[in-house]
Amino acid sequence: MILIAPDKFKGYYTAAEVCEAVVARLRAAGYRGDVLCRPMSDGGEGAADMLLPHGRRGGDTPGIYFDKDTGRCVAVSSEIVGFAAFEGSGLPLMRRSSFALGRAIPRDVPVYVAVGGTAVADGGAGFLQGLGVIFYDRSGSQIREPLCPATLHTVADADTSALSHYRLTGVVDVEASLIPQHGGRGLSALDFAPQKALPGEDLGGLAEALRHLHDVLGGRSPWDGAGGGLGYAIASVVGGPCVSGARMAVDSLDVGDADIKLVITGEGRVDMQTSRGGKLVDAVYRRMAARGIPVLVLYGAPDTENFYPWMAPLDADWIARIRDILPF
Repeated sequence: MILIAPDKFKGYYTAAEVCEAVVARLRAAGYRGDVLCRPMSDGGEGAADMLLPHGRRGGDTPGIYFDKDTGRCVAVSSEIVGFAAFEGSGLPLMRRSSFALGRAIPRDVPVYVAVGGTAVADGGAGFLQGLGVIFYDRSGSQIREPLCPATLHTVADADTSALSHYRLTGVVDVEASLIPQHGGRGLSALDFAPQKALPGEDLGGLAEALRHLHDVLGGRSPWDGAGGGLGYAIASVVGGPCVSGARMAVDSLDVGDADIKLVITGEGRVDMQTSRGGKLVDAVYRRMAARGIPVLVLYGAPDTENFYPWMAPLDADWIARIRDILPF
């Protein structure tokens, strides 16, 4: 059996479309063996399908879903504060807020917040405002406008008592700190900021803004840099547990390893964030490689380095390499 378990190729193909393309290539080449397709998500786009595999219904707010049987609630950040939410606004990253996500979260019920694919980097400050946290400036006045990176420096204090009404679990797509740690090892929210920014946007003040927010609110967790700081808001401020979406996705495969002869995974760009941030492709690779199962990692970006032993562009002729392992 060949297991096909890719993430999305962001901006080009959904994970399901990648599965279809790979299967079509295999069948066209004459492969007639068993194929199992498992489109994957590690907290970004497609997270609702992963977290609610047995059916879902939408709530009154876009991006909020409920399990048809259990009532489990899932909030998908990429659908509420992702790039589509700001499309056409012209707002630079330094002026975008995660406020809308916080406003969408229901109170007094368990909520899984899928953190990934966001277009914000405000350290989750806007999100916290949406939950009811009151921020004050240096004069003691309440800050009423949704906070964004450009205004984080105005924060002097916060009343977080409203957070007692929320039961949040973060499902995050990467392990990263909010700001770079001493020694410069590991990823931080700053590593993901350029891919969210407008071309030519100056992000020079982002590190200072996030550092100031941290000085006011405190706290630290391994997930703080996820979602432009949404992980920080959930884990370090709200105090909710966070779990790796990639590990959840891999655990949900529920496939006997003995049946798998080859795994094909991949995402649009395979880079240091993939291999060091605990993302989905890396979780699939490590799980299968540890069991001696060969893994082909497909990608779309033309300048991807060889972060894994066996890699190929999605549109390349990788069939011949498969035949070396699984003749057909």
